[in-house]
Amino acid sequence: MEYRIEPIYDGIQLKSYLLRTLGLSSAILTELKKRPDGLLINGEHVTVRYILKTGDILSVSDEDREASEHIVPVKLPLCILYEDRDYIVLNKPPYMPTHPSHGHFDDTLANALAYYFESKNEPFVFRSCSRLDRDTSGVVTVAKNRAAAYRFHEAHLSGGIEKTYLAVLHGTMPDTMTLFDGPIRRREESVITRIVAEDGQPALTRCRVLGYGKTPAGEPLTFVSANPVTGRTHQLRVHFSHAGYPILGDFLYGKEEPELIGRQALHCVKTSFPHPSLGRVTVSAALPDDMARLFSDSCDTDQILLQSKRKEESGR
Repeated sequence: MEYRIEPIYDGIQLKSYLLRTLGLSSAILTELKKRPDGLLINGEHVTVRYILKTGDILSVSDEDREASEHIVPVKLPLCILYEDRDYIVLNKPPYMPTHPSHGHFDDTLANALAYYFESKNEPFVFRSCSRLDRDTSGVVTVAKNRAAAYRFHEAHLSGGIEKTYLAVLHGTMPDTMTLFDGPIRRREESVITRIVAEDGQPALTRCRVLGYGKTPAGEPLTFVSANPVTGRTHQLRVHFSHAGYPILGDFLYGKEEPELIGRQALHCVKTSFPHPSLGRVTVSAALPDDMARLFSDSCDTDQILLQSKRKEESGR
């Protein structure tokens, strides 16, 4: 990536510019120093002690040289919502794991991305900035280099990442319930499930009721949008279940509803994050068919998704 040095940075040391202005980590800086083409000024190699001058062209070469060893490229459906030099944002379908794990070696979003970049003859290291459960659909952001991953992590720690989910809940949740503040920890007898407990990690969720409906059997449903302020494992599923309104179809924290939906009715519809050159990027992912059907049967879908719909392009 190239940067033209503006007058405000004239006379400062390159190291300071890299760490404070570009937000690179010390580890990334160490790696760049090892590469002959890691740091160039006007096409010439320089050390981090170089004093910048107005108009200098700084080239930073932080591209991956080798791909992830344990992610097998597999041709799978891939819906790309946004892509630039630093990030690629995707709409993950339901029933697809984000990354390989036991029993899921070659059917994940990571496998699909590995194939995508292999077809472009580009090395790819999987750096997922956000992860969704296998059965949760929606926006997943992946960093394409170490610097982008570091910046995203720092933004997450400072509260600069915003995510919005749409969900269908069992029961009639009052529209006055807009904040869930309950610490979350792992249940002692399980490696998977979580509970709300005083000794858990702080967890905060903001919520808005969008409408109400009923199942074919007459059971009440609540349609909500939710913003997890923190990012604990299963946070939304745990918070809603703890409040007495489990997500429809959630077999871990509620009950399965195969006649209505074959998974938990949870979709990450939008994300917004700071970007080093664009200021801020906001990306939305349309509801998959199974959830769109639930919403359209009981809510004004056009109004709910007015700010969330985006034309999806696959296989770009």
